[in-house]
Amino acid sequence: MKKLDRRKFPRIKICNPISYDSVNQNGIQLDQNMGIAKDISLNGILLETAQKIQSKYIYLIFVDMENNLIRIAARVIFSVKNKKGNFKSGINFQGSQEENSRFAKKVIQAYQHQKSESAHINSASI
Repeated sequence: MKKLDRRKFPRIKICNPISYDSVNQNGIQLDQNMGIAKDISLNGILLETAQKIQSKYIYLIFVDMENNLIRIAARVIFSVKNKKGNFKSGINFQGSQEENSRFAKKVIQAYQHQKSESAHINSASI
């Protein structure tokens, strides 16, 4: 039986390093860590981490192609351990529609740039 996909927006496969700050309900930082974004949509992201994200509330942070620090408030919806022992967490952006869209687009642009740079380096070394 096929699982019903209830997502509002399509997912785009990516592979980007992303930092996150875990915070409590009052926005006080509890810890800081990193993960790899595995896919993204206009309202959320799938993040793979070495340890379980302990807080429900986080800030996702990354540096865009112009070296700007891009940050958005987010909420952890689920976190499951995979076969490799890492955790995959479904995260919902908590910004305005415009902020969510801007964050997603910047992450996708950075991934596409990184991918094209990697392809260029690989073809140059052949």
